[in-house]
Amino acid sequence: MTGGHVTHLLLISLANIKMTTRNKASSNAFLLTALLPIAEFLHLVKQMQSVLEACLVHQCLDIELEPLKQAAYIRWMMSDPLGNLRYCFTPLASYIVNTPKACMLMCVQGKTLLVTMAMYENFGDTFQHPPQTATTTLDQLSSINCDPLDVEGYFKACTTFCLSGVAQPFWCDWPLGDPHLFFTPKSLHHWHREFHDHDVKWCLAAVGEQELDFHFSVLQPLTTFQHFKDGISKLTQVTGRAQHDMQCYIIAHIANAAPCGIVIALHALMDFRYLAQVTTINEAHHQKILGALKELHEHKQDIIACGAC
Repeated sequence: MTGGHVTHLLLISLANIKMTTRNKASSNAFLLTALLPIAEFLHLVKQMQSVLEACLVHQCLDIELEPLKQAAYIRWMMSDPLGNLRYCFTPLASYIVNTPKACMLMCVQGKTLLVTMAMYENFGDTFQHPPQTATTTLDQLSSINCDPLDVEGYFKACTTFCLSGVAQPFWCDWPLGDPHLFFTPKSLHHWHREFHDHDVKWCLAAVGEQELDFHFSVLQPLTTFQHFKDGISKLTQVTGRAQHDMQCYIIAHIANAAPCGIVIALHALMDFRYLAQVTTINEAHHQKILGALKELHEHKQDIIACGAC
């Protein structure tokens, strides 16, 4: 049964369009490709309803994106901006969604990383786990001896590999389509919201709500930055812009107020966020990112010791 008149939008663009052009709404760089249905399933188990919804989304994407898969296989004749005809291939370069939807499209269960084999028990490890490649996922699915139409039985069999119960991912037959490569970070959720959900709470616990609110309230108002005249501890419905502006101030506000180890850990995490947002990451940036993560792991115990998390 279909629900209300609501759908998931599927937008498509070209990876060779410059980011500054693509992000302008007036450029019309994103085209509406499909409206994916949002269905209400009658299964008595709520978790199975989520599995059925994920299967439906993958099946719809498989149908809608089939022409692009074929073009990736056998190429397609297209005209460039100058009118010249060229053979074009259409690999999946990037798929940008929030973390819950990315888990659903990756076919993994919650509390599992999208791009590596790490489980939630391993999130504190200082080393990088092996990547969650398409080959690994498809091999795990092929080893399951159960009828996918038996939703509950198939989901139970998938639990061994921490998979979501989707038998045929939409990307399984897309040439060069590897989820651990094409799922790219979304700045709002992976950096700004992560900062507000975790770093800010650690700072409030380490410094104290009243003290940190006072630090923010006495800031000189600036035209280009949001002014937090009542502090930040009681904020609700915080926008990505506000989260971004907090990051510009936070290290200076906790310096000499929070324990040294916490300041170093949060400073390293801020360095990681800034470095991860560069347009092109070269080897020098890569080494700096690894260094920031190493410094975070060396001092994360200070955050835990003060009861901040």
